[in-house]
Amino acid sequence: MHRTACLLFSCPDKAGIIAHIVSFFTLRGLSISRFEEYTDAGRFFSRLEWQIDDEEASPAEFTEAFQTVSKGLNAEFRFHFFSQKQKLGLFVSHEPHALIEVLNKHEAGDYPNTEISFVIGNRESVRHIVERHEIPFHFVKTWKDPAKHEPQQLEIIQQYQPDLIGLARYMKVVTEHFIDSTHCPIVNIHHSFLPSFVGAKPYEMAYERGVKLMGATSHYVTPELDQGPIIEQGVIRVQPGQSIDEMKKVGRDIEKQVFATALSKALHHKTITYSNRTIVFD
Repeated sequence: MHRTACLLFSCPDKAGIIAHIVSFFTLRGLSISRFEEYTDAGRFFSRLEWQIDDEEASPAEFTEAFQTVSKGLNAEFRFHFFSQKQKLGLFVSHEPHALIEVLNKHEAGDYPNTEISFVIGNRESVRHIVERHEIPFHFVKTWKDPAKHEPQQLEIIQQYQPDLIGLARYMKVVTEHFIDSTHCPIVNIHHSFLPSFVGAKPYEMAYERGVKLMGATSHYVTPELDQGPIIEQGVIRVQPGQSIDEMKKVGRDIEKQVFATALSKALHHKTITYSNRTIVFD
């Protein structure tokens, strides 16, 4: 029986990098089934996949063996075997559209060997949606001061130890302490009116200005609010005569699609972040 594995790799660009990488696999009798590479601002980025037998080495053993290649190239890299179960945790507030899209995608098998381990919400209104999918739901009331609710959230995260967290329209700012304490990447989704229309009523402000385009942006979370490396974006034209409510409906559709795609890229290990940018592979 075979399973798929991947390598994500980046280093300063110079001649011979691909030869070094390919030689590592050739010497072990491994056939590369997919190889993608980019060069950007003097840095080389690549992702490759290959098939391995169940009895072969673990990611840790591959990591140890690959040190001879990475040290010579001053590289950063990571291996992932898709036979390893991945755990996804989700946060949500009162708008469930992004959450529902991810739950449906998961149920359809669109995320590789992934379980949604838990959902944390600050509204009880979404509990029935989560529990319908037989996923643990944890209600944590949120306050203006994050110090009042983040400790409880972090206890839940520590219990499940997710590999990735998605903020599925979770309408609260997370602190730097929270980000550091999760010990895993966090993916967020928001409308693409930023930074022009900031605040609680961006659609109303956009409507008043006669905005012709709207969209959504999904990115990795960093301490700088909504400034993290972008993973995925979507955009659509505002049609003449559309009301604020119609704009909001279209906006929700874009948000859920962009968020689900961004999570898919992260769970398929198709992203490398560097210098506050995300290299995204096909």
